Amino acid sequence: MKKKGIRIGTVFFLLVATMAVTAIGTYYYVSQIINDIGRNQQMYQKLDLINSVISRNYVLSINLVDGYDDIIDGMAAGYIEGLGDENSYYLDEKNFKAPSAVTGISGIDIGILYSFAPSTGGIKINLPKAGSPAEIAGLEKGDIILSIDGTNVTEDGYRRAVAKLTGNAGSTVSLSVLKSSTSEIVDLEITRMEYVPQTVSYRIIENGIGYIYINEFDKTTLSSFNAAVDKLTETGAKGIVIDVRNNSVGDFASVVEVLDRIMPSGIIVSVREQSSDTPTRYFSDDTNLMLPITVLQNGETSGVAEVFTSALRDTEKAVVIGTTSKGMGVGQRDIALSDGTAIRLSVYEYVTPAGERFHGVGIAPNVIVQLEEDKEALLPNLPEEDDVQLQMAVDKLKSMLGIQE
Repeated sequence: MKKKGIRIGTVFFLLVATMAVTAIGTYYYVSQIINDIGRNQQMYQKLDLINSVISRNYVLSINLVDGYDDIIDGMAAGYIEGLGDENSYYLDEKNFKAPSAVTGISGIDIGILYSFAPSTGGIKINLPKAGSPAEIAGLEKGDIILSIDGTNVTEDGYRRAVAKLTGNAGSTVSLSVLKSSTSEIVDLEITRMEYVPQTVSYRIIENGIGYIYINEFDKTTLSSFNAAVDKLTETGAKGIVIDVRNNSVGDFASVVEVLDRIMPSGIIVSVREQSSDTPTRYFSDDTNLMLPITVLQNGETSGVAEVFTSALRDTEKAVVIGTTSKGMGVGQRDIALSDGTAIRLSVYEYVTPAGERFHGVGIAPNVIVQLEEDKEALLPNLPEEDDVQLQMAVDKLKSMLGIQE
């Protein structure tokens, strides 16, 4: 039998095709490098132009001691601000410098999740924990702490000021706070005390329908969630509504734990980082909550709470009801720079089990139900008869369970 051979024309075609693909790839790679160089050159030229104009025209003098340091810090802060990411910001040396060790302190905080507020130099309250001294004293999400025990946060620096919020049980701390709701500055005195964050509340609604509200995911949430499920099933719950409306901050490890408790075997979420070619995937085992579930979310459901709703939606473990979530699908870390400053930067992104990148977009519910703005402001204390989202979640569960009206 005559052996088949490869024609010279075929070999030539393959060589030409390979060269063409390589050339195209090289072109785009080189083009990207050139574009990056061009953009960097534009930045340097802009700074040089500004410096030239100031040198020729600025009528006042620049402080020779620290004026140039302030200019450099300002440029760095402006660069980060130019990213358009509200979660990323620059920390100059004063704000990033760690406090000296303090002896005789038992480590009782006032119970807030916080971040730096570049516009005021204060401490922004992202969440007063339920049941904490901060909540009891009337601190609210969005409030900004301007001074602690008579010293401005800007004088102490951000991290040193944050350390002052911790003290011995029974001791007090005086705060000057810019209220987000009224734009007024108020003075508060808070007594530090031991507390357990009340991240989960629950009740029976009707006809074997249980309700669990999660206001935050933290290290206590899994045990509280399990206790709520046990109590509800003991009292006859056959299905559960899980409410994460207004859940806007929390701990990633905690939400993975709670999802692992609820979901069957499968992927929970992927975490994508610019510095890695391979995303990190988190999985649940085959132990899951064998109950029909509906989930409530709204436009203030954010961050790890969106990881929660998207995982249950994508795996069809639950029906998600409400409105599209906020779209906060990135997480941040402090990156220390060699000169003693730091950048708080968004460095990783959540990706849903279905491969959806939701930052800036949000998680769409299975069933859209709009709640009037004045009623949404009353959550989580809105009466059941006024809560059309909750009513829909209950109706869906009744349908799943075959419960007749």
